[in-house]
Amino acid sequence: MNSIIKSLLKIVIIIGAGIFLTACSTKKVEKVTIVIPNPPEEPRLFYIDSYHGGSNFSENKAIDLFIGKEGTRASGNLFKPYGVTAYGDNLMYVSDTAVGVVFKFDLKNKKVSFIGDKSEGRLGMPIGVATDADGNIYASDAKQKKVFGYAPDGKLIFAIGKKNELKRPTGLAVNSKLQRLYVVDTKAHNIKVYSLTDGKELFLFGKRGDEAGEFNFPTNIAIDRRNGNIVVSDTQNFRVQIFDKDGEFIHKFGKIGDLPGMFARPKGIGVDTEGHIYVADAAFNQIQIFDQKGRLLLFFGGHGGQPGTFRQVAGLYVDQNDKVYIVDGISGVVQVYQYVSKKWKEAHPREYKKLKEYKPKKKETDLKKTKQVPLNIEEQFPKDEKLKKNMLKF
Repeated sequence: MNSIIKSLLKIVIIIGAGIFLTACSTKKVEKVTIVIPNPPEEPRLFYIDSYHGGSNFSENKAIDLFIGKEGTRASGNLFKPYGVTAYGDNLMYVSDTAVGVVFKFDLKNKKVSFIGDKSEGRLGMPIGVATDADGNIYASDAKQKKVFGYAPDGKLIFAIGKKNELKRPTGLAVNSKLQRLYVVDTKAHNIKVYSLTDGKELFLFGKRGDEAGEFNFPTNIAIDRRNGNIVVSDTQNFRVQIFDKDGEFIHKFGKIGDLPGMFARPKGIGVDTEGHIYVADAAFNQIQIFDQKGRLLLFFGGHGGQPGTFRQVAGLYVDQNDKVYIVDGISGVVQVYQYVSKKWKEAHPREYKKLKEYKPKKKETDLKKTKQVPLNIEEQFPKDEKLKKNMLKF
């Protein structure tokens, strides 16, 4: 009887999906354009695309979302993603805490595969994910209290985490020049540093507290490629801390609050090639961008299920070309943006000119009125001249 019910249910779903597909096929899918901040301001970022999983590359995207595909995990789509990283221009890795694997997005060949789904090095609850210069992948497993290293083909290289060594490994960052792997141990309130060559612990820094250099449930970490400095989301101290490559404290900024420049639940963090620090706040569903002194330069986002908004921001990563990858955990998607750096402008003069000349369509103007897309600087801070000046310098 159960098998009959399941078969009937599947038929109903397929019919429903077919109706949905037919309805969708009559509508032209428009490319979403988001320029941040809104014109006529100088463009700082623009939206590239969103990635859900296998449905991005399937001819039958809608039906895959309903019934999945044989031979893949569920529908081949993200369910509850958290961490994100990228290697080169075409590979993106996303950890999924619910599915229990790292999704490998091959953007060039348009396919999705998995890391950590084999018996050796099988993941339980992957959180952080990082890559090194050779394309090896590293994933922290909060359930098994380990960090696994994989070759580009997914074969296990090593596993870090003897008994009682790690309490809850989360955020990861790699310094390939120094051959170091930085691991945020959230419940131990410290950062542990390992050798990439043999997986041995080199040193650790931090302890529980609220003084400079101390942590209270830190979560995410990133490396400033310019100098090797480390930036950490000190989540329950509601701040960001900056250290040098050896864990020596440099600077901290932030405090609890719901005003621009403050934090409630800072999670994902990244640094672009010009040193700007990006912080994802899971409480506000916003991305705030700061300079090295902690001065707010720009923010965008807000609660919503469309590009430019989020329902639960988590991990964040900025690659060597200043692409910004933002994980939306509840929506099961990674949104990708491009920071309009000086280097990008010089390499893309035509695209930059189009951004400067871009004028939002009526539909986008209507969205702006509902505050579901970023407002321009004058609208964000009509009375705060200090913040406005900082943002205009960005």
